[in-house]
Amino acid sequence: MTDEGRVPVSAFDWLSLQGGGLGTTELLLGEVQTARSWFAEGALAETMVSELVWQHREAVGEDECSNLPITAEHALRDALLSADPRVVGAAVDEILELDESYLDDYPDMTTRYYHLIGLAHLLREDTAQARTALASLRDSVEKDDQFLGNYFAEAFADALEGFLDHDEQLVQHALDSLTAYHEDVRGGGDGTKELFDHYTGAYLLLARHRGMNVRIDSEYVPAELYNIEWRSVELPEDTPDALRELYENAEPIA
Repeated sequence: MTDEGRVPVSAFDWLSLQGGGLGTTELLLGEVQTARSWFAEGALAETMVSELVWQHREAVGEDECSNLPITAEHALRDALLSADPRVVGAAVDEILELDESYLDDYPDMTTRYYHLIGLAHLLREDTAQARTALASLRDSVEKDDQFLGNYFAEAFADALEGFLDHDEQLVQHALDSLTAYHEDVRGGGDGTKELFDHYTGAYLLLARHRGMNVRIDSEYVPAELYNIEWRSVELPEDTPDALRELYENAEPIA
């Protein structure tokens, strides 16, 4: 919080948009390592926003609080696209700070919350907690008051269950579902959100990192993703010190 009592969310919001947009652009141009760097900065910025909003939830606006799971989800998605173990670790540990009591005020975020918590526990190898979250996610999929659409929620649940059970076919099914949604609903435009299927790309990288031979044949999933290895990446030169500190203090995801 600043000396004036303000929470500097907007500055990190801007960095997250810049990182995600430039990461997508560089990936589409075939510049894989540069893309990873920008995705890493974007993910760290989104993680910082999540941390600030959760810590200062009494002081920030209603929009920031209500959108907190979306911000955290984007942080983890972009972290997976960076394929940097520390960036993923930073995003995961911030998600695990988000208490279940959040749902008392925002019950329409139930599916998104349990998707995030389940995936975070999976990545920290806490399979018991991940399975508990998966059960809650499955229970909430059919609710008609959820911000996250049933189609997405079912695909996320299938992916999480596939990872937990080492079921390559179920993970492939989840990826196919996400791809079909993007092609039907978001494809066809010329913006970065339309030209690249971010969620499928992120899950594809995670699946291959976990030894699964899954593949996606789609114009919205660049072939360059198959060449990305799970390892550290250099952050952009002008990455703020606060984000570098977040990165350096993070516990990597193996």
